Amino acid sequence: MKQIQVRKVPYGETFSVFGDKFVALDYINGKVLAIRKEIWKNAPFDTSGVNDLRTASITGHLVQYFEDLCKNGASEDTIAMNTMDLKATDGSREYGTFDMRAGLLTLEQYGKYQDIIPLADDWWCLATPWRTPNPGGLRSPSTRNTSYVWLVYSDGQCSYNGAGKPYGVRPALVLPTDLLVSDDGTVTTNTAPTTPGTINVPGT
Repeated sequence: MKQIQVRKVPYGETFSVFGDKFVALDYINGKVLAIRKEIWKNAPFDTSGVNDLRTASITGHLVQYFEDLCKNGASEDTIAMNTMDLKATDGSREYGTFDMRAGLLTLEQYGKYQDIIPLADDWWCLATPWRTPNPGGLRSPSTRNTSYVWLVYSDGQCSYNGAGKPYGVRPALVLPTDLLVSDDGTVTTNTAPTTPGTINVPGT
């Protein structure tokens, strides 16, 4: 397979790097957002049923995934921090944002890129909580469904369910645009991403 810069991989197409396969999604803040082509493993979002990614047990699995990539040549220089907006469905920002090298897509991101994300063979979880217990600390709303997290079904539709149940872990990475990756033979080297509504990389 030939080596090309990741910025030249059209959105929705597959590339290989660090011993794994990913799908290019978008150019954001000077870097490329990508998601693992398939589910990596299954695990509860949080073993205690908490829908806050900042403390959820799934973060341990995501750290492990990053460490596995490092065994295949990745580093903090080749995988940037993925800043995830943990805004709940009702707009609450009680959880703020959270940074990880290997993260998860949010519900908003999935809505934006769902047409170019390949279907998976099982349900997989997103970073977005359904509700949070005490948004802003200004009132005490019902805590019903505050342990629920959003997920994607194998047919591509979205719903929410308890954070304590096992779902697919499908890591999302943020990569420098000049990172050399391998394509599967379908990527045209001189073609910049052209998905409608996205931003093409300057200089391509």
